[in-house]
Amino acid sequence: MISVVIPTHNRCDLLSRAIHSVQEQTIKDIEIIVVSDGSTDGTDKLMEGLKKEDSRIRYISYHPGHNGNYARNTGIKAAKGEFVAFLDDDDEWLPSKLEEQLLVMESDESVGLVYTGTHVIYVDEEIEYDSIPQKQGDLSKVILFSNYIGSTTTVMVRKSILEKAGLFDEELPAIQDYDLWIRICQISKVGVVSKVLVNYYNYRSAGQVSSNTSKYSNSYAYLSEKYKLLLSMLTEKETKKRQANIKNGLGKREHRNGAKWKAIKCYMGSLKYEVRNKTFLYILLACFDYKKALILRKHRGNNK
Repeated sequence: MISVVIPTHNRCDLLSRAIHSVQEQTIKDIEIIVVSDGSTDGTDKLMEGLKKEDSRIRYISYHPGHNGNYARNTGIKAAKGEFVAFLDDDDEWLPSKLEEQLLVMESDESVGLVYTGTHVIYVDEEIEYDSIPQKQGDLSKVILFSNYIGSTTTVMVRKSILEKAGLFDEELPAIQDYDLWIRICQISKVGVVSKVLVNYYNYRSAGQVSSNTSKYSNSYAYLSEKYKLLLSMLTEKETKKRQANIKNGLGKREHRNGAKWKAIKCYMGSLKYEVRNKTFLYILLACFDYKKALILRKHRGNNK
């Protein structure tokens, strides 16, 4: 059985779409664990009705709320399946997602995590593009440079691997998914389904953690200390590559938040570590609105 964990907080209007995309999966041997992290909207009432319609749904609700990490961990601990898949309450899956991931898992027992491609939708900017990943196998070193695996919404993990690697770090204010992927990649191979199987929604005004640059910056500093020993094994060139990636990531978030000069400052900081043509392009685009940068990413097929 596959356990699907959906953390939620005050997104009653979007949650039903996410749950429906799980119910429509071609694999039916699943349990759907919805964890409400202190919701105060109509989530309880919605879930009461959905539970009556589908016996596979389990609902956990608690007050006060903690954070998304706590909610995901609560769902993992309650999971009965051999595999655990995560879905954010504002995203949705295509019908064959779980089936195609399971085929990869069953073909190679050394694979502990499988992720997929995404259709990225920037709702406010009205921009959409596909992100098709390729990296697989031993990512124990590559994952230190950047979060190539991406959002939790794309991932299925063996529960035994989660138990071995440890769960989500509840001290992290952001990039908690990346933190877990680093640990999993040290003990397991990674599989990939290089096709779009997820619709990933970005809402500029929805209070997504990814819109808060300071949380992102503080979390990277936290990870640098947490994985100090692991990062010390990188060469000087590799360390600079990692730092350049971090600065560029911060720049993109500042740009999205409308802080153009802060974005340019981040991009300039990236050039101190590694000179890249695309960084110069980011600096140029930062002089314009964020939508123009998204149009470029759409043509390049970059990860979100």
